[in-house]
Amino acid sequence: AVALSHAVMVGVMALTPVHMKHHDASLSIIGFTISLHIAGMYAASPVFGWLSDTWGAGRTILFGQALLVAACAIAGTAGESMAQITIGLVLLGLGWSASVIAGAALLPSSTDTSVRPLVQGLSDLSMSAAGAMGGLIAGVVVSMWSFGALTALAALAAIPVVLTALGTGVMKSR
Repeated sequence: AVALSHAVMVGVMALTPVHMKHHDASLSIIGFTISLHIAGMYAASPVFGWLSDTWGAGRTILFGQALLVAACAIAGTAGESMAQITIGLVLLGLGWSASVIAGAALLPSSTDTSVRPLVQGLSDLSMSAAGAMGGLIAGVVVSMWSFGALTALAALAAIPVVLTALGTGVMKSR
């Protein structure tokens, strides 16, 4: 959940300014959109932490994945609508936040204390590597096809996360 959500967020976020500039958006509008996206990533963090504690990490991860898919659908079909792209990017930030916070909350409860630092380090490494790959792949996809193709592929990344969350019994955890 953590790594794939980060890959989706980085890939879509990194190429959104390119897409917006291609549709003649001003630097002010692009900056405003990215600022709102970053606010979406961090402003609701306490809410997603609380949701993960009370509603369950598995449900919060699934909610985050739904937000990421919605974000990809909205941003990917925006065309020249800067308002629609901005809404998509805010949802992208919120979906990332829900998924990453809930995924990180699962770590202590699902690992033995003797290996927890190692597993946390691996999680951090995986998240960073996935983000780098997401950005790299995003550039290739947009240059070969389109921003819409990127968001469609990014939305597909939710499938393994959802299947894993449903298949591992994590839905029962609180």
